[in-house]
Amino acid sequence: MSDTFISITQGSGTKLHTFDRSIGGNTVHDEVILHGEPYLATYVIAPAASVSIATANDHVCQVMAGASLNVVIRRIRVYQTVPTSSATFSQLALFRLTSAGTGGTAITPAPLDSADAASGATAMTLPSAKGAEGVQVGRQAMGITQTQPVAGIGPVLVEWDFERFRTKGLRIASGTSNGIAIKSLTAAAAASVQFEILISELNFT
Repeated sequence: MSDTFISITQGSGTKLHTFDRSIGGNTVHDEVILHGEPYLATYVIAPAASVSIATANDHVCQVMAGASLNVVIRRIRVYQTVPTSSATFSQLALFRLTSAGTGGTAITPAPLDSADAASGATAMTLPSAKGAEGVQVGRQAMGITQTQPVAGIGPVLVEWDFERFRTKGLRIASGTSNGIAIKSLTAAAAASVQFEILISELNFT
C-alpha cells in the first residue's frame, strides 16, 4: 500500500502541532502526538513472605474487586524462592472466582501514586476456605527446581502479560464476589514462590 493523504479544509482557531513533508509533490502534515501520563490508579499486590505451593489445588492468591470499581489485571509474575525437595514439573492456572475465599493472609494493594486512594480491591494468599471457581482464563506449565542457582534469585516460573497490543486485559467486574485466583494444580514438596500482581481500578464502566 502506497503512502497517501487526504485533504482537510483549513480554518481559524486552535492550532495543531504538525510536521510537514512532501508526498507526490504535495505538502502534507503529520500530526505530532504527545502522550500524557496515565491517570488510572494502579496498585502492586505482593505478599510480605513467600507462599507455599506444596499442596495441590491451593489458591496461591486471590484478588477480589471492590464494591464499586472494575479492576484490570495488568501483569502477573511468579518466581521461585524456596527449592523443592524433589525437582518436578508443575502447573499454575488462573480461574475467575464467583465468591471470595476466607481464612488466608491478607495483602494490602500498594498504590504506585501515594496521592491515590486506597484500593477497593482486596487480595489474600492461601485461603483455607477457597472461593467458588468459575471459568479458567490461563494455564502455564513450569519446572520447579531442587537446587538453588549459584547466583541470582530463583527462576521466573510464570508470567501473564495482559497489556499485549490489540488484546483486552483481564478484567474483573465490580462487586466483592468477583475475582480471580492463581491455582497451583500440582504439589511441589517444600517449594515456595513469591509473586507480583499489577492492577488498575477503573473510574468508568
